[in-house]
Amino acid sequence: MNATIIHSSLIKYTPVSSAYGQIAGYSPNPVTVPRGSIVQFVNDDNFVHTATFVGTTSFPPGPLPLSSTSPSGSDLATPGWSSGDLQAGAFSQGFTASTSGTYYYGCYHHYGSPMRGVIVVQ
Repeated sequence: MNATIIHSSLIKYTPVSSAYGQIAGYSPNPVTVPRGSIVQFVNDDNFVHTATFVGTTSFPPGPLPLSSTSPSGSDLATPGWSSGDLQAGAFSQGFTASTSGTYYYGCYHHYGSPMRGVIVVQ
């Protein structure tokens, strides 16, 4: 199965208002994927980013935990997942969209910018 690729870039994807709040830094954003699909992140910038789970109802205030800089998890439905630090051009591990729901995530390094995104699993 092909993964849905979410691009990470503070330079390309500037802040916009959405039904989920202010989002930026990822594209497509928000993104809707079918249950059972795989999501993967790639860093399009020449500096480090993460894609780190922050909740299922809204964007909480930061900062994100330092553990966000290490890769963890493989399922969007399991709280605490993170791509870890993605260097320029790097791809994350694949995350399975096993359970329907709304998953909010952000970048450890740029969460306040706001580098934040939403994945909706249907």
